Amino acid sequence: MAKAKCLVTGGCGFLGQHLVQQLLEDGRFEVAVFDVRAADVAPGVRMIVGDLRSQSQVEAAMKGQEIIFHCAAACPTNAAASNQALMIAVNVDGTRNIITACQKLGVPRLVYTSSASVVFEGRNLHGADERVPYASRPMDFYTGTKIQAEKLVLAANGQQGLRTIALRPSGIFGEGDPLFVPSVINNARKGKMKFIIGNGRNLMDFTYVGNVAYSHILAADSLAASSTTSGRAYFITNAEPRPFWTFLGDFLEPLGYQRPSLKLPWLLIYIIACIVEYLVQPIRRLVSPKSAPSDFTPSRITIAATNRVFRCDAARDELGYVPKWSLADGQRAIVKSFDHMHARHAPPGSKGLLRKKKR
Repeated sequence: MAKAKCLVTGGCGFLGQHLVQQLLEDGRFEVAVFDVRAADVAPGVRMIVGDLRSQSQVEAAMKGQEIIFHCAAACPTNAAASNQALMIAVNVDGTRNIITACQKLGVPRLVYTSSASVVFEGRNLHGADERVPYASRPMDFYTGTKIQAEKLVLAANGQQGLRTIALRPSGIFGEGDPLFVPSVINNARKGKMKFIIGNGRNLMDFTYVGNVAYSHILAADSLAASSTTSGRAYFITNAEPRPFWTFLGDFLEPLGYQRPSLKLPWLLIYIIACIVEYLVQPIRRLVSPKSAPSDFTPSRITIAATNRVFRCDAARDELGYVPKWSLADGQRAIVKSFDHMHARHAPPGSKGLLRKKKR
């Protein structure tokens, strides 16, 4: 049987690499990667360097493909943190380029990586499902672009033979994470992870990256088998909601850092974060345009102190999604893969290390 030809945009990124690995292990796919930067890829994988903002480059990469896994995005980190034009160009216009190319070239299946945050407005979510409307006031500019892109993808379903689906993972983590886990560890080294913002009881749905990659393959299969899932969005989680701060402590402690324990009032910290975001940061950017963006933002403070729990019933019943890896599996993978950031390797003067017990 001939293998299905598929292209993974952002295939050199965090999720993309895990998806490529699972596609190869599955054995039914001929895999190509489209990314803005070149990287070493597994034997048998075709590496295509290109830019989502270029329609011609997108079409050249997609020619002959049967499935597009659109994982690439400009995230609010590093150089893109305050570059709203870049996020629009890549996340919205780039997605439009993907859709146009699918329709022009006759690519039948498009799986889009969205985000659970597209329905989050800063209020508690307890068991939210796909009936919850899009956020009318997204938590940040990036999330607004993800909403726009998801709408484009779902609206394109059924046009010129294209079948589309969007997946909304929540709190992706795992080995190879370039953002969330390293940020938490670096803050722990500075003594900033000793604190809990709020009462510490707020629940969060974290999702191991391997499960997110697996859900993409299931989504692609569902588009091939029938049209009942096309044109729809699905929440993807580990279905194991945990207190946000407990989850962080469960991987910080084995890495030699203190578990969050000192509670701070949410409102006070939120006000301080607003001052930093809207007063301190603009001044800082004027003085030093190349300064690194702050991760102390109102949106992140809100996420850290709010309940965000989503239902995966639809993904389970209609895609056949059941997590392959537990949260504990994922946390063990973190501890193993981030051993280079263990407290024993921390620079002198680090403040958040576990104290050695006296004998």
